[in-house]
Amino acid sequence: MVQPQLDDDICDAVQGRASLPGKAEATELVQGVLQALAYVLPPEQIAAACACLPGDLHWCLRCGPATPDPLIDSELFLGWVMSSLETTGGSDRTLGGEDPLASLAADEARYRVQLVLEELWRRMDAEQARACAACLPPGLADAVDPRRRK
Repeated sequence: MVQPQLDDDICDAVQGRASLPGKAEATELVQGVLQALAYVLPPEQIAAACACLPGDLHWCLRCGPATPDPLIDSELFLGWVMSSLETTGGSDRTLGGEDPLASLAADEARYRVQLVLEELWRRMDAEQARACAACLPPGLADAVDPRRRK
């Protein structure tokens, strides 16, 4: 198993990859994805993920039910991240009154989830990463392939 280095903080890595303005936003994003994972991973995968993360993030993975919730789909999973995004702006009359921020928010949330999961997979051995990825809801699992670890 790959252990995180003291200078290789997952929140710092996500902040850099997502070009987020501050560490607080990156930490909130990482926590949101980990909380979503808490609802879809079985206990053995939660333990494997915790072993790859700093102790101050373990609570995020331990906040879910004792067994995976079969009703969590990709939209509910993304909801943990959507709550941290700015999704309302002014309506744009050139687009027929649509809110341009809201129309792009789901794509941005999916992209951010992908970044966090890729950073998590990078900290795990390949077998553990594949086992965790297999627990993701359909639609999300397709976008995050642990074999493409960076």
